[in-house]
Amino acid sequence: MKKKLLATILCAAMTATMLSGCGEAKTEPAPAPAQTETKTEEAAAPEEAPAETAETTVEGEIHYAYWQDALTPYLEESAKIFEETYPGTKIVLEPTAWGEYWTKLETAASGGSVADVFQLNGPNIGKYASAGVVVPIDEYIASSDLDLSNYPAALNDLYTVEGKQYGIAMDYDTIGLWYNKELFDAKGIAYPNENWTWDDLVAAAKAITDPATGTYGITADYADQGGFYNTVPLFGGYIISEDKKTSGFSLDETKAGIQCWVDLMKEGYSPSQASLTENPNYVQFMSGKVGMVMAGDWFATTFASDEAFKDKCDVTYIPMINGKRTSVIHGKANCISAATKSPEAAWKWVEFLAGDKANELLGKSGAAIPSHKDYSALYFEQFPQYNMAIFADEAQNSSYPYPTSKTAAEWGDIMWNELISAYSLEVSVSDACDSIASQMNDLLATE
Repeated sequence: MKKKLLATILCAAMTATMLSGCGEAKTEPAPAPAQTETKTEEAAAPEEAPAETAETTVEGEIHYAYWQDALTPYLEESAKIFEETYPGTKIVLEPTAWGEYWTKLETAASGGSVADVFQLNGPNIGKYASAGVVVPIDEYIASSDLDLSNYPAALNDLYTVEGKQYGIAMDYDTIGLWYNKELFDAKGIAYPNENWTWDDLVAAAKAITDPATGTYGITADYADQGGFYNTVPLFGGYIISEDKKTSGFSLDETKAGIQCWVDLMKEGYSPSQASLTENPNYVQFMSGKVGMVMAGDWFATTFASDEAFKDKCDVTYIPMINGKRTSVIHGKANCISAATKSPEAAWKWVEFLAGDKANELLGKSGAAIPSHKDYSALYFEQFPQYNMAIFADEAQNSSYPYPTSKTAAEWGDIMWNELISAYSLEVSVSDACDSIASQMNDLLATE
């Protein structure tokens, strides 16, 4: 069984580069959630990680694999402090460019050169956990001072597989409604706020749209994490059932959560899918030709770095639908390889990155929102011009885990291939969703 699962991971590695996340390659410009290193079959995974004890001497060289992004300076500082705290340890950082990460993982799995600790994302945690590539860390957590209630519950759920915890999220992303204040002012429309409904959004999009000037109310192109992953549950649907056995795409409620976007496209309130494929939604938003874009917290860095645009926008909650509010949440987690020769040191590194000092460093770095709730405000302080606190409120009070399963890479491609035609107004949402449901259920039956 383990051979079959490991083979599945290797076959899916190339497919997974097409997935989205802490942003998605197909829909967002920000770094996407990534896969992780794998192990060879010779390195058998223990049933449960051994418990840490207070008297353990921590020694060893720990290789830490991650995809290279804005976190690198933070990780370098964290490694320095960790080595000073535990003199017998050495952290070897192994950054890999996002586009090359997956090839390296496949090579590592085949050749046995697996990192001791590595980053995993939601779309891949079930697959790697079930294959024995990573070890559960429940006993480690129980013997530590870490309190999982300090991290968003939905993220803890995301990295729990069959009742066991396999990782602790180091950061997170939720989604908000960004808007151009100048375009709202020009039309005399009040800015979006926490009381907005989807009807309010549609009305504002209609009012801002002006074919004569080439101005649109909103971008409504294909986006999962930044789009229908948020509206589908608000309409009462779901992407995948809680038991990971059934697709939700055949449900009328799920279709409604996608149709609301396609309707914006049909009405001409959004640039076309072709236009937004050529020039991404955030680019058109920053050009001053689009009034609203639904996108993640990570766009604050992009918007704030543009001198001409940084003070023209702000962000608020996703509008309510049926009296409900939610946001999908995602974040990368640190996991321990089953092949590590220094499990105690590997855990101490994971524990450190989840602790107070590392979260404080991350928040002050401005690179990502720390997953520890006591330090998220430090990140938001980097962007005082924006209403960033909404992202933390969503994470703690109204978020749900990024949809995933063992075959998420495969059904993610199916989702894209079918729905892109619906967003391009070439096929109906209903037909596209029915096709997804059929293919997705076939995949889920193999898990």
